[in-house]
Amino acid sequence: MAKGLEEGLRTSFVESFGESCRATAKGGGAAAGLAAEVCKCAAGELIKKYSASELIGLSPEMAAPVMKSCAAKSGLPV
Repeated sequence: MAKGLEEGLRTSFVESFGESCRATAKGGGAAAGLAAEVCKCAAGELIKKYSASELIGLSPEMAAPVMKSCAAKSGLPV
């Protein structure tokens, strides 16, 4: 995959994942600031761990360990 395309996909992923993650967290009762912190952490870790093509097909099972790790770093019980 071309480097520019890969970078664009990663940027798009961070934006769309962050929006979806924050909305889900707030819907579950999480405070907005805490939701933003955990979601930003998770998006950053996911783009480090997976290629752009893997991010396109990211499953909840792939994201769950990263989400738990970021929640724990933010002081949430996991």
